[in-house]
Amino acid sequence: MSSPKEKKYIPPKKAQQPGGYRPNFSYASFVHSIIAKSGKKPDSFALHNEPLARFPYAAELEIKNDALGLFWQRHNLSGSPEEIRESPRQRRYRTTSQRRASYQGNKLYLVFGDTKKERPKKVFEESLLEPREHAEIYTFLQKKISDPDNRIVATHLNYLIIRGNYKDRSVIFNVDLLNGAIVRRLKILAGQLQKLSQPVHAAFIYLDPSKSSYYLENKKTEAPVQFKKLFGPAFLSVQHGGSKLQFHPTSFSQVNESMVPVMLAETRSLISPKANERLVDLYCGYGLFSCFLSKDYKQVLGVDAEGPSIQAAKTNGKYSAGKSNIRFMANRITAATAAETLPKGTMTETIILDPPKQGPKDGVIESLCQRNPRTVLHIFCGVDQIPLSIKTWQKNGYQVEKVVPLDMFPGTVNLEILILLKPER
Repeated sequence: MSSPKEKKYIPPKKAQQPGGYRPNFSYASFVHSIIAKSGKKPDSFALHNEPLARFPYAAELEIKNDALGLFWQRHNLSGSPEEIRESPRQRRYRTTSQRRASYQGNKLYLVFGDTKKERPKKVFEESLLEPREHAEIYTFLQKKISDPDNRIVATHLNYLIIRGNYKDRSVIFNVDLLNGAIVRRLKILAGQLQKLSQPVHAAFIYLDPSKSSYYLENKKTEAPVQFKKLFGPAFLSVQHGGSKLQFHPTSFSQVNESMVPVMLAETRSLISPKANERLVDLYCGYGLFSCFLSKDYKQVLGVDAEGPSIQAAKTNGKYSAGKSNIRFMANRITAATAAETLPKGTMTETIILDPPKQGPKDGVIESLCQRNPRTVLHIFCGVDQIPLSIKTWQKNGYQVEKVVPLDMFPGTVNLEILILLKPER
């Protein structure tokens, strides 16, 4: 415990949570409360980015399990979370990382979060959650872009982003302006990246004139070119379930590659596929679940909004184990989609619902219940979305069967939660 002379550790304030839940009842608030009681006070960097990274992993899991149990109890949720599934890689696991660029005093700073505050103390801070190769790339680029010859890049750089897998890495230069001079300088930098001790696999330019706080803003610009390849393959790739799956450099992919096999195995175990059924994979992305489970079902339909992810899914589907029974549809996931666009008929159905952190749009859960699926697997990457969603499922005749938490984000307060739902008996 801290002595009377030490400053008391105060967890960061949280905004109002989705569904009307007060901040002090959020999952993160329970985690931070337990950290505070432990007497361990993270430094400023750790506090806001990786508050559990300096704990032994066993202690981190204990904190998360306790916090999740308190969250479940406080919101009076049905079911009981099982023990959190451990991550094979507890540190240095992130295959996607990013730093916001801040050019001050003829020097480039690569930082987390808001750059409008006072000048950062360090030009770059290494994370315990990112592979060391990422730090090498960031350190190299920070020095190079700080050079006067690259001033035009430094003044228009929003983010530096590293994406890929544990073997191959790509760099994305997120800029607010794209012209000939910037492209020429970035091509020189890209050539230098290929000579590092751990060579970069590919490099791209991503244009975001809005300087969004999100490092891969998905809003379209009026510019003729928003994304440009500097060198290397046009797509990134991962290998899971015996298949190589491609995805666009701007598409969502799980940041903890080591946990994906665990997630896939738990998914198959929970939904218990049946060969005479249809699988509907909503928010399917580049087709990870659809391709992995295609051989287990009579029909597989993956649905996601129009964009590079669904286009990659269509390509990946051609090479999946069950390619003859799998198809993908580009469509926004709305209540109308669930009610009118998805196939009808008498075939028994399993649904995987894996929305972004903010959850599905209003009416989607209600419309899915009208389809009377035998099984639903709702995947949450935002724990605070769970109470409202469970309440909606229950109102529409579905009950919680199992709750399986995955430690998809070691070192942080976040979890991925798989919740199996079935019709009330």
